[in-house]
Amino acid sequence: MIEMSNTTAKALLEDRIEFKFYAAEKHLQILSDMQAKGRTPNNSDGRIDWELEIEELLFHLIGTMDCLLIRINERLKLGLEIRKVTAINVCKKLRLKKRNDLIKELWDLVSPNNPVRSWLKILIDLKNTGIHRSIINVNFAGGNTHITFVEDPKSDLEIIPYLDDRIQRMRNLIDNIISKGPLVRRKFPRKKRRIK
Repeated sequence: MIEMSNTTAKALLEDRIEFKFYAAEKHLQILSDMQAKGRTPNNSDGRIDWELEIEELLFHLIGTMDCLLIRINERLKLGLEIRKVTAINVCKKLRLKKRNDLIKELWDLVSPNNPVRSWLKILIDLKNTGIHRSIINVNFAGGNTHITFVEDPKSDLEIIPYLDDRIQRMRNLIDNIISKGPLVRRKFPRKKRRIK
């Protein structure tokens, strides 16, 4: 059971973006707890638990951006049907409304014309692999103690620091976008993250 104040619970329920960040951070904490107890993805039963938590974390983390895009679509009256609200479609609509300032950083990360696989594209690919295709591939090195994602060969970060870094990058991206658009701001100030 999760303990929190009524105020915190209400803020999470009223701000879907913060709810998704909260959920992603909960799954990161579960992964950290499993690792601290020596339960790693090195064997089949440990791997199942890690896979479940990683997929859930990625689902909620990518969901933070989806929630922001829906908020932008609704509050800026872009007129996209819910099923057509994607980063690329929202960026194109905002460019037509001369709101490039709001989405430039996002466009640079997701543009199909950008040949570089950005951290956000890699994160989306990781989520799609796990949720729709197969088990998420990981590399085992250093006697199976250094575990990284195959999907991001340029990163040397192990799974938990990698996911923590991506949560922070997503939070920074969303905060930057929100700070540029008064209509997409939060009703409540964002929750300060507790570092453990």
